[in-house]
Amino acid sequence: MNRRSRTSSLTHQVSRAVAWNTLLAPLKTVTELGATIVLLNILPLPHIGLLRLVSSAAASLGIWVDAGIDRSLPRFIPELEQHQGRAAVGRFMVAILAIKTLLLLLFGLVFWRFSPHFVAYLSRQVQNLPERFETAQSALQNILTDLAPWLIATVLVLVILGNFYDGLMAYLIGYFRQRAWNLIGLIGSLMQPVLAALLVLLGKGVGGVLVAMVVTPVVSVALAGWQVVTNQHRQTAPPTSRPSPPSPECPPASRSLPWWRFFVYTAMSNVLNLSDYVMSWYFAAFLLHDLAQVALYTTGTAMVRQALALLYTPLVGIQVPLFTRVRGGDGRLPDAYAAVGRILAAILIPGGAGLLLLSHDLILVQYPQYGGATLVIFVLTPCLFLESFLSSAQIILQVYERYWLLLLPRALTLLVVPLLVWVAPHYGLVGVALAIGGGRVIIGLVTALVAQGAFSLRYSWGFFGRVALAALGMTGVVLAVKHLAGIGDIGPTLGARLVAAGVLLVIAAVGALSFGLLLRLLGGLEPEDRQRLLESRLPFRRWLVRIV
Repeated sequence: MNRRSRTSSLTHQVSRAVAWNTLLAPLKTVTELGATIVLLNILPLPHIGLLRLVSSAAASLGIWVDAGIDRSLPRFIPELEQHQGRAAVGRFMVAILAIKTLLLLLFGLVFWRFSPHFVAYLSRQVQNLPERFETAQSALQNILTDLAPWLIATVLVLVILGNFYDGLMAYLIGYFRQRAWNLIGLIGSLMQPVLAALLVLLGKGVGGVLVAMVVTPVVSVALAGWQVVTNQHRQTAPPTSRPSPPSPECPPASRSLPWWRFFVYTAMSNVLNLSDYVMSWYFAAFLLHDLAQVALYTTGTAMVRQALALLYTPLVGIQVPLFTRVRGGDGRLPDAYAAVGRILAAILIPGGAGLLLLSHDLILVQYPQYGGATLVIFVLTPCLFLESFLSSAQIILQVYERYWLLLLPRALTLLVVPLLVWVAPHYGLVGVALAIGGGRVIIGLVTALVAQGAFSLRYSWGFFGRVALAALGMTGVVLAVKHLAGIGDIGPTLGARLVAAGVLLVIAAVGALSFGLLLRLLGGLEPEDRQRLLESRLPFRRWLVRIV
């Protein structure tokens, strides 16, 4: 296969993956949003804090069990198939599942041994609740007495199922199987919140949510396993006997896949996972004073992460296999990096501005008792959005196996962690948000500078400027429309909140349209991006091209 045909095939795979990401993600977001509104309006705020701590415990243990493996699979699966065929991928995945099983047994036994300490910690968090939550405090003590074994079992089941699920889904990402990946994720995203909301409405409370948390991954793992087996047995053309010519960045000696290369990459991925973990809500939740603070902080971070995930949708699961194939000779790295940067700028800059403008109103419309989460949103939005833009540099350093260059910025985590531990008891929600958000931005900036020095990456500064000016103009339009619409104090009644929600949707649509039109007036997309958009499978692509 010549270079042009390989590049064309890669472009087709990426555009198809982007299309499926873009089509299906809004459905997941809407479902999660609806169920979250039900849960946060029916369950008392401290009960949400308890559930978030259970989820955090499962995620924390899952990070240790994973050991960086799932983050490595999309990097090595495409390379392994390119040079050794799909049968080798099957053998590789069997070995990976065996390793995962051993890690599960080890860390599962450790958690089971120390589970009484976890229950005691939850009890202390209940006791630390302010006086206004006296009724909820009594109810939570009864829940801990009655459901303590189920809480522990839920954590272990989530870790076991989540570990296999992540590995199977990483396999699908490695093959740009975004349709299957998104459909499976969609089913899980529909099932868990809908089931949890239904059980809560039936009066099952915390126990009902725990049941939904366990049932959903059982179905998701079954579906993901079925898709992996189907993909492995799909008929494909036999691999060419002549290997692809090595690119300058990928010398011939590195084109095989010995296990030691995978383990080194996985170890580096584990370092990244652990440094990400200590600057995430999973870790921060354990540092906050009581369950009320946990609920407020996690609700604020959830809104930022939800908005970021929705905006980031077109590139989910694409960058690692994309840069892996570029490393193998299918394209030029500076051009691919610049194109990804333009996509990120076009969606993150206006998206972040819109979230800052509407976040307080969105909180009041959905769950008025969580107004204290607004400050967390204001702090984290610029930090996490900027970090997401900078994340491509880290992906490139990983794909090109420049591990020592990755360790330098990640070493800064050692300075952030003690700061985070200190600010949590003294400055509460805002202090934790500032420490985590600021630390993530600093690490992202240092990583981008290191990658720039190593690869001479290209940035489209002119396009970034046009996007920033268009976002600034959009901000003025949104503020003016908000003023004309009379959005102020939103009433607590359901009718008032529904009316306000409709008005906010209109304002958001006007803001998005104004951004597109202003960007077009300022010069719009780059010519090559406009052509890629026309050749993609995105819905309404011709309409989008006319606007931007």
